[in-house]
Amino acid sequence: MQENEMKRFLVLIGSSLIIMALLLAVFTNRSVNALPEYSTQTGEPCATCHVSPSGGGPRGPRGQAWVASSKPGEVPDLVQSLELLGVELTVDEAYFVATGETVPQAETLHTTSWQGDPLFRWLSEFDGN
Repeated sequence: MQENEMKRFLVLIGSSLIIMALLLAVFTNRSVNALPEYSTQTGEPCATCHVSPSGGGPRGPRGQAWVASSKPGEVPDLVQSLELLGVELTVDEAYFVATGETVPQAETLHTTSWQGDPLFRWLSEFDGN
């Protein structure tokens, strides 16, 4: 290739890449409608509606229901949200009723004592919360 042809080829490649990048930016750029003002409006943190604790990104069920119900001043609770989204919740109370069966006594957990280990000492002296 001659030098002029090589320059034309590089200019063509470079301009094609620029055009492709611009088209990609135009067609993939979505406007962001979530605003921190929504948090102020509802009195809820961003994580109430969004999967991410810091807000933004995909919405969880409560956020989806809030948007679907035209963004009222209050975010529906989880049960209301699931109902608004068409999820039917049923509970079989028999599943939660004691059957009268006896539960065997749990066996004692035997551990090896590591007297010199500070973590073992701390855990053995920890009285819980």
